[in-house]
Amino acid sequence: MSLTKNTSYESALFGLWLNWVIAGGVLFIPNLVSVYAPPQLIPIITYALAGALFIYNKSSLRSRKAVCPLLPTIAMRTLFMSATIMVIISIIYRRGLITYFYDQNTINSAKPFVTSLIISPVVFVNTLWASLRGKKYSACHTCFITLGSSTERGFLGKLFVQESRYQRLFLLAIATVLTIVTWGYYTFFYINVNINIPDRFFFGWVPVILFLVSIFYIGARCFTIWAYNFQDTEGSYNRLDGSSSLRILIISGDTMFLSRQDDISDSDDDDNYYDTPASLAMHFTEKLSKQKAARLLCDISKLNESDFELRFMYASSEASGERNTFHYICCPNSSDVLEESGFKGKWYNLSQIERMLHNRELTPMLAAEIHRLYTVTMAWKTYDADGNRLYKVKNYHPLFRLNGICDWDVDFNSPLWLEVSRFNEDKPLFRFRRMLRRIFDDR
Repeated sequence: MSLTKNTSYESALFGLWLNWVIAGGVLFIPNLVSVYAPPQLIPIITYALAGALFIYNKSSLRSRKAVCPLLPTIAMRTLFMSATIMVIISIIYRRGLITYFYDQNTINSAKPFVTSLIISPVVFVNTLWASLRGKKYSACHTCFITLGSSTERGFLGKLFVQESRYQRLFLLAIATVLTIVTWGYYTFFYINVNINIPDRFFFGWVPVILFLVSIFYIGARCFTIWAYNFQDTEGSYNRLDGSSSLRILIISGDTMFLSRQDDISDSDDDDNYYDTPASLAMHFTEKLSKQKAARLLCDISKLNESDFELRFMYASSEASGERNTFHYICCPNSSDVLEESGFKGKWYNLSQIERMLHNRELTPMLAAEIHRLYTVTMAWKTYDADGNRLYKVKNYHPLFRLNGICDWDVDFNSPLWLEVSRFNEDKPLFRFRRMLRRIFDDR
């Protein structure tokens, strides 16, 4: 088991490097090919590479392995947009529309576009857009729906967030340099007659050289991270025993029972966050039944099973596969039941919890649980499973309440409602985009 887990860490870091190689490779292949091949072939090659990336991205997410879809998504969109621009420019030249903008004697119809002049700025725009969107970028949201939040995915989840941000900024820097270099050369030195040796170097080989250098740099960075985090001073693997956790949110009406961490354990940490007191660690298990979870809750709380109702919320797993967590909701018969339990803490209403969440007074795991609870609840109360509004009142959203949550007929473990929260009738071009999804996306 230990060897398998350490291999998972290695494969995760290798996956980060491999994503860079694949995403960067397909971005720079059209640049190199374009200085040797006829321009009519370049859009076809670019579309083919975008399709291959689409398949690779989908298969990686379906495997539920430690993977980051950010760079492949940026590259896929860049290739599709670039190929479309090439096709549009080719049509403009073929129909003679270009003569409305430029003198016919100054254009070369045999060379309607220079590939690197298109791809480099499009990479810059897409990467900048992904940076501005942050966690709201579609690839990041898809990762959250499929694999869970970075907190729930443990150390590797946080590492992926850090490294994906770094690689995104690194790609943005490369795209900026290439855009300046290629457009600068085109403006001051390029002669629109044919592709000569300097043209091939600047338009074809400079992007490839930068890409090859980046492969070694990112590879060295990933190796350094692996050596620092996953090996001890003697050079052997740091092995972590697999374990499982049970976390139970205690909810009564519209209040939640929370404790400060120093009430739960004798921790000397300066950061004294609020968390649910109903949590425990145990030996690794792939499944945890509702009955066993109820017995464990009775053991740690000194309550009887007749004092509460328990419902499963969702399960999460660290990206490494080392640990998993089962999240449950407990609805006591009355708030007074907790006074006789072994738990220390207080009842907090929704406005107090919202304030603590904004002030970052909750543990990251509790914040992730509340975020999922709120997102799924509001999506379920507002839309049907297809994203259509339940109430045909513009901009109407029901109030967020927790009362009766143990009786709700909603699956918090299903990614359906997380997807509905992002893609629904209130989003622009909803029906058109839904049609495209049904054609191209079988997710």
